[in-house]
Amino acid sequence: MANQEEPIRIVIEEEDLPLIPDKPGRSAPDVKAGAKQVGDKAAELAQKAWDSEPRRKVTDGAAAIAAKGSKAVANKVADTMEQQARQQATALQNRVQETDWKEEAKKGSAQGLRWLSEKLSALADRVTTAGNPDPAETQEPKSGE
Repeated sequence: MANQEEPIRIVIEEEDLPLIPDKPGRSAPDVKAGAKQVGDKAAELAQKAWDSEPRRKVTDGAAAIAAKGSKAVANKVADTMEQQARQQATALQNRVQETDWKEEAKKGSAQGLRWLSEKLSALADRVTTAGNPDPAETQEPKSGE
């Protein structure tokens, strides 16, 4: 039976142990402090880049270009609107000058007389269609009768 027995196994679970340096006298590296130093250095370099003269020149130049661009667009819009207003005024002046006012007055008078003629004709038709009644029938009785 001794041959059939299983050998005894001993399992040791490893715990999270702090990093122990190989050489005595040296401490474990502080990862948090190292990360903080790297972050501080990156922030310092970014601030130096932001405060640099080339960055100021670029951003100031970009702002100046944007201001010039918007001013140019505003001027172009104003010029275009002014030009359109002048063209419309010129076209209106030409139309007024080219109009034959004498002919326009004749057309208007003729149209007004045609309308008046139609209305008078309609009135004449109403009067004549009522007929000519006998004078005896149209006489009004005298008061007191």
